[in-house]
Amino acid sequence: MRTHTLFTRVACIAVCFGVILSGPAMAGAKGVIKDIELSADGTLYGQIAASQGRPVADAVVQLRYQGAPVAATRSNADGRFAISGVRGGAHEVVSGASRSPVRLWARGTAPKGAKPGLVITNKQTVVRGQDYDQNGNPICYEGGNVDCGPTGFGLLDVITLGTLGLGGGALAVALDNQNEIDKLKAAIPASP
Repeated sequence: MRTHTLFTRVACIAVCFGVILSGPAMAGAKGVIKDIELSADGTLYGQIAASQGRPVADAVVQLRYQGAPVAATRSNADGRFAISGVRGGAHEVVSGASRSPVRLWARGTAPKGAKPGLVITNKQTVVRGQDYDQNGNPICYEGGNVDCGPTGFGLLDVITLGTLGLGGGALAVALDNQNEIDKLKAAIPASP
């Protein structure tokens, strides 16, 4: 017979709460993943437009795989770009402050609804002196420093750490309670 204590229930609720909160927070931070079908020769085609819809010429476009840059190019006068020699898989297309998570598919393997190219809206927002270099990495100019480094925890990190801490603590207490119950059961004499 299983014994559910208050702490095991709290641990389950904490884990469920963390999972529920992490989904929307992840979607808000990274955006919706877009399915893109590559051309027959493995080229990713796309276009960059300003927030008003005008094409952005000579913008640096970078393709990243697991955070590491794998290819880069510049957009032409119409804001169009092409990156050739691309393999399928989950990538991120970065241009300035814009980051677009994409799932790239080889020709003929893409799911229904996959697009033949990508349209990126290049955000030109500068907040508190932050800017982006030609590779799309954030830089700032505080006190004459060019790169001010990481800015600390985000909301998702705080929620995740709190949930893990609460769940781990509740699990430890639940295991301790189960050990006490097992000791008490062992101490009770068997009935004849």
